[in-house]
Amino acid sequence: MNSTVNTAPPRPITARIAENGLYLSVFMCALILLMGACTRFPFLALFFFIGAVAMPFFAFSLLSRNCMRSGGFLSFSEIWAEGIASFFLGSLIPAVLCYVSLRFVFPDFLPEQIQMTVDTFREMGTPQAQVWVDMIEKMRADGVLPTPADVAANIISINIVAGTAVSLIMAIVLSARMRIRRMRQRQDKL
Repeated sequence: MNSTVNTAPPRPITARIAENGLYLSVFMCALILLMGACTRFPFLALFFFIGAVAMPFFAFSLLSRNCMRSGGFLSFSEIWAEGIASFFLGSLIPAVLCYVSLRFVFPDFLPEQIQMTVDTFREMGTPQAQVWVDMIEKMRADGVLPTPADVAANIISINIVAGTAVSLIMAIVLSARMRIRRMRQRQDKL
């Protein structure tokens, strides 16, 4: 029995990356907002943790959908590149959101968090904690504490590095799944 499936040619990788990046942006924005809210409402940390664990699975579903839409004809390198670029594009809007929030909406957030860290270390009363207090106080005096631009740049950097590693694993899994699918399709044709 011939069970060939007519599939449309795969959409251009740029279109797939842009779409994935938009979905990942929304997901990452939600995570960033949860992370900020955790400082005021600690119970939200559970939802942040769940979202952080779910993010690679969400990204996998996006890549998997595109692989299946292509009829199983995406190469390993194309899947990996799509994943890396999706994470990069997905981090741009959250980075801007974070920068604008820390710079204009909540300008005292970073200094408050740094002061809270210093206070926590002081309360510990250990020599190691005092070393941390002294180091943070010196950084504060030298003016080398993180700025909103530093935080935004770190969001992009972390997502590129993590996206590269996670996308490599996803590309391996999806390539293997597509290879198995093509073998089954060949067997069905016989």
